[in-house]
Amino acid sequence: MTKPAPSLGNYVYQQLLQQICVDNLYAIGAKLPPEERLAKEFGVSRPVVRIALAQLRTEGIIQSRQGSGSYVIRTSQGAVKIDQVDNWSDINQFYEYRAHLESEIARLAAERATAEDRERIQKAYYHVVDDYYKNTTGEASKEEESDMDRDCAFHLAIAAAAHNHFYYESLERLLSEMKQSMFLITKIFEAHKKRHVEILTEEHGWVLNAILSGNATQASAAMLLHIQNARDSIMPNKQAAQVQGLTERTSVLA
Repeated sequence: MTKPAPSLGNYVYQQLLQQICVDNLYAIGAKLPPEERLAKEFGVSRPVVRIALAQLRTEGIIQSRQGSGSYVIRTSQGAVKIDQVDNWSDINQFYEYRAHLESEIARLAAERATAEDRERIQKAYYHVVDDYYKNTTGEASKEEESDMDRDCAFHLAIAAAAHNHFYYESLERLLSEMKQSMFLITKIFEAHKKRHVEILTEEHGWVLNAILSGNATQASAAMLLHIQNARDSIMPNKQAAQVQGLTERTSVLA
């Protein structure tokens, strides 16, 4: 009996995933064979291949460009998605990864940003500042979501100025997953909004000024410090939680 298309699609997906993430047949930036060739290779129809490619796109493994083909943007399946990050070890590792990623992005942005890029980064920065200080609607939950969206927009504006779509797409997916999955960080963000106001406006300003001046070394250092400080503003609470008990921490963040 013939397998339904979704099952065949999953089979092709698993085979391609094996080739990319385990067998290392395709490096980052490599172009996958066209649909017709993949269909012949796996003995399936082109619609089945499209199902597999769609799954790889969803997982952040490939990017498809109209009229060009599909390109590998990640070769590590484990790094694609952030599952529920709900413990201190995961949070620390998340910030460690983000610090290295974004410090390099900031360095490239300082070197490559056009006048239009700099203007967009400035607008994103002032949007963050204005949003934090308005706080007039009284709708706290919606407002916090808006705060995080604007913060992410600033970081993505910098990533766009790096003019490397792999960096941009990696950060875009990382921040999107963070907003959707990192419950603990979101709760801490809400509980310490005033501190975030002060930190973000000042530290974002350091990054902004370095990029505007074209100082790549300073931009990288400022972004690295910003991400590390964001982590450190959260991690000290771990020690208090260990001493006072997790029950108290839960009540504070609830």
